[in-house]
Amino acid sequence: MPDRRDVAVIGAGPGGYAAAIRLSQLGKRVCVIDVDEARLGGVCLNEGCIPVKSLINSASVFSAIKKADVCGLEADVKNPDMKKITAVAKNTSTVLRNGLKSLFKKNGIEFIAGRAKLLPNKKIEIESKSGREEIEADNIIIATGSSPKVVPNIALDGKSIITSNEAVKLEILPKTMLVIGAGAIGVEFASIFSSLGTEVAIMEMLPHLLPFKDDEISKTLERIFKKRGIEVFTGAKVKALSKKGKSAEAVFETDTGEKKAGFEIVLVAAGRKPNTEGLGLKEAGVKIKDGFITADDRMRTNVKNIYAVGDVLNTPMYAHVAYKEGIIAAEEIAGVKNEMIDYNNIPHVIFSEPQVAGVGLTELQAKENGYDVAVSKHFFKANSKAVISHSDEGFIKIIADKKTRRLLGVYIIGEGATEIIHEFILAKSAGLTVDDIAKAVHAHPTLSEIAGDAAKAVFGKPIHG
Repeated sequence: MPDRRDVAVIGAGPGGYAAAIRLSQLGKRVCVIDVDEARLGGVCLNEGCIPVKSLINSASVFSAIKKADVCGLEADVKNPDMKKITAVAKNTSTVLRNGLKSLFKKNGIEFIAGRAKLLPNKKIEIESKSGREEIEADNIIIATGSSPKVVPNIALDGKSIITSNEAVKLEILPKTMLVIGAGAIGVEFASIFSSLGTEVAIMEMLPHLLPFKDDEISKTLERIFKKRGIEVFTGAKVKALSKKGKSAEAVFETDTGEKKAGFEIVLVAAGRKPNTEGLGLKEAGVKIKDGFITADDRMRTNVKNIYAVGDVLNTPMYAHVAYKEGIIAAEEIAGVKNEMIDYNNIPHVIFSEPQVAGVGLTELQAKENGYDVAVSKHFFKANSKAVISHSDEGFIKIIADKKTRRLLGVYIIGEGATEIIHEFILAKSAGLTVDDIAKAVHAHPTLSEIAGDAAKAVFGKPIHG
């Protein structure tokens, strides 16, 4: 007879490990299945959030040193050593992965190495180096995450034509790079390599960078990128991509005509796709739409006792979303009362230079939804801390409902945007008005003052600027 657990979690990323830890805390016998223990933490810990943000930190420090003279300092700066930079990122991931291993051990969570496939009657087949085995579980959580989306007619070779999986591990700084795709991933990598000295071009087939964010934010980011020397091609499409020795040659169509150029590295960052193939979902009767698993707001699929969380769902592909969905699934299984996610209050964060963050409706979306909107913009140039730190590009934009004075959306581009946004997440979640934010006393001089000043400006005048 197959060995039985209360819950089997397939996938060891943020959604999977969050669910497993919470289930263990609630007294459930739980196992986590993934291809290898080295994959503990999933894409986020191994190729995504953590190592990418480590690269961003290194690039930011390098940029700051180069600008030391604006602070009245002199500093010698050598060319960046990409091998050392990626080693720091790898070590950061290792430290956090070891911490996660300790949490598994502390909570009595069993880890099983192998590829999982659903079988009838809540059985799971696990294929590993040592062979095949079957286990049974009263409940199953699918948390297998996502992988880079394949673009038709572009043949990846992992060397000169790569995805983010390889970009995060580069040990030689390329002289030139083309980034195809200007979503969060493409914009972050363009920013990283440009800061480190690579000549970067970024291409997006839609009209703007970050095409699904506020248009004013997108246009401002384009202007800043161009100012930094990043070539920006919007409304552009790759016609051909071919290997030329150790480099690649791209032919692409732009609004000014066809262009041809060679690059040491072409980074394909055209989004991500859910990892749902090969799991036996069809055989198990689990519904899928456009590659994504269908689930309700309690993470329940159409098959009783099978749940899904994270990037396999058609919800925002962020680690913090997967983490929360994992906890919801765990508490649902354990019969613990929980609150569902309000996806309108999910923070969208991009760690480019400058940072971009947002929550809720854009101005256009708010108007399309029939709201009578009040909009205010407040610029970082009027913020003392931003001026002091010589990081005063960008602005904050608040969209509010004139009738209720409540927040509809907030979008920020500028220093500390990914931190400042959380004041608005809390306010929006609590149903507070812009007046409530305006009344709060913000310490001076801090970047957070921009939140209070922007809130005051929605229906009145800001004190600063």
